[in-house]
Amino acid sequence: MEKKHIITLGGLPGSGKSTVRKILTEKLGYKSFYTGGYARELAEERGITLEEFNEKVASDRSLDELIDAEQKHISEEEDKYVVDAHIGFHFIPNSFKVFLTVPIEVSAERIFKDSGSSIRQRSGDVMSSYEEALTKTKRRVENHQRRYKKHYNIDVYNPSQFDLVIDTSKYTPDQVTEQILSRYNQWCEA
Repeated sequence: MEKKHIITLGGLPGSGKSTVRKILTEKLGYKSFYTGGYARELAEERGITLEEFNEKVASDRSLDELIDAEQKHISEEEDKYVVDAHIGFHFIPNSFKVFLTVPIEVSAERIFKDSGSSIRQRSGDVMSSYEEALTKTKRRVENHQRRYKKHYNIDVYNPSQFDLVIDTSKYTPDQVTEQILSRYNQWCEA
């Protein structure tokens, strides 16, 4: 299978995928696709929160299929992309696959601090306390694990499926990006 100039970012909520995606697209001049933003838009269109959307998708695969179709299109027709998607590695197997991880407590803290952002406000993905963020983040991770196992037979948080694994609690987003770029360039040349 021929490699594509596509970087897929997977990993835990709050691990920095969106921030790193933005930096990578700027540095590389690539286009990007962000499934979290797309899911929030779909939730907003339906007048439900992101948490409600995730629960609905767990039993109604048709909503996941909308997101899947875009990833399949990118895999088959596009190049020079950064894809922020939990299962992007699955739909774009010829991509450079990066898994960003972080302890769940750090994940919840980051999500709580970001809960005032406009996209989170619009989709109802807001938290009034760190404890609420931790509870919701744990539920979200469990939802993803059940949903992707049921629909695709994938353990979405198994780091062995990726070309590079980074614990982002130890680095700034710029340092994470530099690590990715260094390994990506090596991967492209191999």
